[in-house]
Amino acid sequence: MAKRAVSKSDKRTIPVFIASPGDLAVERATFKEVIDELNDGFGDGAGVTFELLAWEATPAVMTRRSQGLINQKIDQCEVFVLAMHRRWGQEAPDAKPYSSYTEEEFHRAVDRWQRTGSPTVLVFFKEIESGYMVDPGEQLQKVLAFRRQLEAQRTLLYRPFATAAEFKEEVRNHLRAYVRGELPAADAALEKVVLPQHAIEEVAQARAKAAEAEAKAEREHQAAEAAAARAERFALEFAERASKAVREGRVEEARQDFAKATDGTANLQVLYLAFLFYWRTGDLVTAEELTERRLAISGRDTATPAITRALGNLGLIYQTRGELDRAEEMHRKALAIDEKLDNQEGIARHCGNLGIIYRTRGELERAEEMHRTSLETAEKIDFQECVSNQYGNLGLIYQTRGELDRAEELHRKSLETAEKLGRPEGMAIQYGNLGSIYEKRGELDRGEEMYRKAFDINEKLGHQPGMAIQFANLGKIYQKRGDLDWAEVMLQKALAIQERLGLQEGMAGQYANLGLIAKDRGEMDQARVLWTKARDLYAKIGMPHEVKEVQRSLDGLPKPAAKSKRAIGGGGAGRGKGGIRERPK
Repeated sequence: MAKRAVSKSDKRTIPVFIASPGDLAVERATFKEVIDELNDGFGDGAGVTFELLAWEATPAVMTRRSQGLINQKIDQCEVFVLAMHRRWGQEAPDAKPYSSYTEEEFHRAVDRWQRTGSPTVLVFFKEIESGYMVDPGEQLQKVLAFRRQLEAQRTLLYRPFATAAEFKEEVRNHLRAYVRGELPAADAALEKVVLPQHAIEEVAQARAKAAEAEAKAEREHQAAEAAAARAERFALEFAERASKAVREGRVEEARQDFAKATDGTANLQVLYLAFLFYWRTGDLVTAEELTERRLAISGRDTATPAITRALGNLGLIYQTRGELDRAEEMHRKALAIDEKLDNQEGIARHCGNLGIIYRTRGELERAEEMHRTSLETAEKIDFQECVSNQYGNLGLIYQTRGELDRAEELHRKSLETAEKLGRPEGMAIQYGNLGSIYEKRGELDRGEEMYRKAFDINEKLGHQPGMAIQFANLGKIYQKRGDLDWAEVMLQKALAIQERLGLQEGMAGQYANLGLIAKDRGEMDQARVLWTKARDLYAKIGMPHEVKEVQRSLDGLPKPAAKSKRAIGGGGAGRGKGGIRERPK
């Protein structure tokens, strides 16, 4: 049943203030757009009107500084939004002890929040290219220190964004969540990152060797060699500092140290560790840049295991973005070199990733062939991690075919192997896949139990893509139970992570599932918007089966139809999940 529109006189007004330095003019304009859009759609159903308070609406006066009028608006707001990029703000000689008007505005809002519990303070940071962090000027130094301070205090909700479009979506989601009382805790927004110990140890060993080389060159009065060894040591030390910061939860500090570690370095251990950091925090642009640098240093046209690993990592980046043709090209290049080198471990990895690409496209026979080749190769060399992965990937193929008993058998074999190896990430994936089987059988309580086990492991690991998958899976459980409000909460949480990380397949699944919720509520226009987004994304990444499914839903919108609780896609097992990719090496 459609919700009754609330009359204008019955609506609650929510004053919203945005503060930002002068380098975010585009985002400020976007902010006004999203306020207008929320008032035209969401606000009607929720019974609220957002009132934008900003300095643009404050008239200049001669008798008092206009900042005083702006501060009055801050004192009136119910939600305070701060957006920052590289600038700290306009110098404020009359606002001591604050060094900018933006800083004054922020602290005025926070001080009132600490006294009264209002306003709700939301902070958004535009991503900063790593080159700017190497030698930041005075303005950027203050921004970076402020980011580290927020992370250390863990009291305010803050989020990153890369583009004006992403900022718009972040603001939309957070204001909707505010109205519903569903804003996450500040700690929930902090990134948790786990870097592999072997990569950290390699950096430590390389740093010790560089220090020895530096000392030897200095003893022998070889100035050029000593300078080169010293530069390498500095890069390795910054990488070690960054790794320690990651381990202690100081991701902002780690991001800044990795920028310094990778500035101009040719050290492969540093570049690899930094790649893993940026990969796991969703900064695919920087991850790709560092991988391309590794290829250039190693010699892109040479045939070495280092080259195949880098090519495979590029393939994983393209897979994450949904660029399947480019991903296939990278994995095939790497596979050809590994076959020439008789590198069985590499062959197993690349065949497994090619299988995922084919399954994503719906080419199940080619996918099964690749996964079986990977499994046989891995078993031959006792590569148990890959064995576990391929059992799981083959299980997903059987799930897609509807052979659930066979799929369950394979997922349980994968889970047992992951448990023996002590691989929590693999265990989480298989709990999720088993949950999908129970969900398909209609055993929703067992499905929810498995999804929650998977989520708990991913949360502990700080594995954001895995957390998004389980948010989506839990959303489908609530959707099938008819609890549409909680289903939407879960799906929006999944979508927020996937949009931030650029996971287009998962995004398409969430748009499709949210479209089903909108349809079940009678919000046909919203369903059409969401399904169109889903269809276009599925078409972009080459998933024709899903394109047809969503198009059928779109075609059926004009006609009255029974409410459907069947979820399309969604990032769970099968196509929506994307399979178990081999980890970056």
